[in-house]
Amino acid sequence: MAGTLDEYKRVFREATVSDQMKLFQLHIVIYLVVNAIWLALNMMGSIMIEPAWAMYYSPVGWGLLIIVHYWFYVRGAENLCKLREEMVEAKIR
Repeated sequence: MAGTLDEYKRVFREATVSDQMKLFQLHIVIYLVVNAIWLALNMMGSIMIEPAWAMYYSPVGWGLLIIVHYWFYVRGAENLCKLREEMVEAKIR
């Protein structure tokens, strides 16, 4: 039943990548819901922002941060695991 250390590392990396993808998907859902409400309130006139194009600051800014989230934590999740492994192995030595 006992696996090798390399097998454990592989399974751990796969689990980490999967977890990061789930968190990213949750981030996307929250982004869509919040910004849909934000834009709807702005277009209904409940919230008045001047100049009118300034109402897009939030969706655009947050959208850029979602790209950063994907780039570093989803696409780079395996690299983050490797860095953590190296740090732990360096402490052990």
